[in-house]
Amino acid sequence: MKLFIVDDEKAVRDYVVSLPAWDRLGCRIVGQAADGWEAYETIAGTKGDAPDVLITDIRMPYMDGIELTRRVLEEFPEMKVIFLTAYGEFEYAKQAVKLGAVDFITKPFHEDELVERVKWIKDHRLDRRRPEWVQQEEWIRTLLNPAMSDGEKPGSLGKPEAMNQAAVFLSIEIDNAGILEDTGNPFSNLALREIIADVMSLYPHLYWSALSPSGVYLVLFMLPDVSKEQSAHEAMEIARHLLDAIRASLAFSVSIGISDRLSSARELRKGLDEARSCLDYRMLIGRNSIVAYSAMLSMREQKREQSETKRSELSDLLRRGDEIFVSEYLRTLNRTFLMEGLSKTRIQEACTEIVETAGQVLHSFGIQQSPEETVAVRKSVLAFTVLSDLMTYMEQFLKKTATLVGHARQSSSAQYIDSAMKFIECRYMEDITLQMLADELFVNYSYLSRLIKKETGRNFRDLLWEHRIEVAKEKLTTTNLKHYEVAYAVGFKDAAHFSQLFKKTTGKTPGDYKG
Repeated sequence: MKLFIVDDEKAVRDYVVSLPAWDRLGCRIVGQAADGWEAYETIAGTKGDAPDVLITDIRMPYMDGIELTRRVLEEFPEMKVIFLTAYGEFEYAKQAVKLGAVDFITKPFHEDELVERVKWIKDHRLDRRRPEWVQQEEWIRTLLNPAMSDGEKPGSLGKPEAMNQAAVFLSIEIDNAGILEDTGNPFSNLALREIIADVMSLYPHLYWSALSPSGVYLVLFMLPDVSKEQSAHEAMEIARHLLDAIRASLAFSVSIGISDRLSSARELRKGLDEARSCLDYRMLIGRNSIVAYSAMLSMREQKREQSETKRSELSDLLRRGDEIFVSEYLRTLNRTFLMEGLSKTRIQEACTEIVETAGQVLHSFGIQQSPEETVAVRKSVLAFTVLSDLMTYMEQFLKKTATLVGHARQSSSAQYIDSAMKFIECRYMEDITLQMLADELFVNYSYLSRLIKKETGRNFRDLLWEHRIEVAKEKLTTTNLKHYEVAYAVGFKDAAHFSQLFKKTTGKTPGDYKG
């Protein structure tokens, strides 16, 4: 198979040309160029011996990759095109589809990423010309557009034949797509769409497909006489077939969310929301999962209400500085997530709370995390879509925290802060004072006061109030107690003072926070 490389960076061209994998694949480089115009003139002069695959950058002088592709494919419609770009993935992916490109790769890329794409082209006889895909993209985008009213949408669609047929919406999403992108592991929305087209050719269903930011949307149209139950059965059968085909052909995994039966394509937005909510449960089930909306509702009804993670328990655990307890805690937490059937969003919230608790513990021992570290951890927590992978990450994070605390505990000042925090957590409901704590620790009151202020940046009273507010937030959202009852339950003697302090701390009144 003949390859032609186009990039205005010589280092990139040299790198691609020199890859040893080309010999193994039976590929050879037949030409290279530094800009689109040079590439076009060279390829146009090949006549009947044109390259099989054009690998081209998008942003180049004289003629960019978009224009080069348009001209080359007019003369050599069977040529396959792979785009290279460092300027954003999804928008260029949509342009690639309209031009008929096979795939696109984001710079900087790994060798395996490019070789995987070329191997895919070599191993599969891809039909580059799929004009119906462009139309389907426009239909689906229009129907999902929240900025357009339902009355405006049909008029802008050109009245597609299937518009009023019942349908089922499937969101086929690449597992951990954000993590794969950061690590450079190869994945491709367009290769995924080709697999879907191959599978759907075996079924009599009319369907539409469109690229999504992390996969492909698939709309299955049902005949009028097909019942809701039969629609669900057929959608599930197709989803299983898709999953098997993708496993056999691609290096990445996907999960599939399936909506309920929609009365028509006009309800596509509803279908997308249902499919997305299904994919939240991938966090519990793992990679290669299929979740139908009806089954998800059933799971929600059968599971008891979500319980709050016991932050005080974790805080106490981390203060021990023992990594063994971290692993056991997370195993228990993992079982809780599974038994209670929590959604992806709730699991991520719980893990974010864990990160916050870890930060508070570190702060109490005088260990300050940089804002960059905090942001990086939160970003990682929100990027995971599979529970087992997230829990592995959380174990590494908490073990690191426990190690830092273990070192800090070796100093006497850290032990005093630790004792102060435990004292507050155990007796916050009582009318406790710093003098009571000093007496319990057999330490001078003034010294302890200065130490707490120095190590935490707050005085004992502030720490006590902060803890009471945190407990109050939990009680407001998980119990039916009125806000004044919560105030007394967490140790405040004056409900008005509680309300004032709560709003100062959270920005909301207790009533607003409870919702």
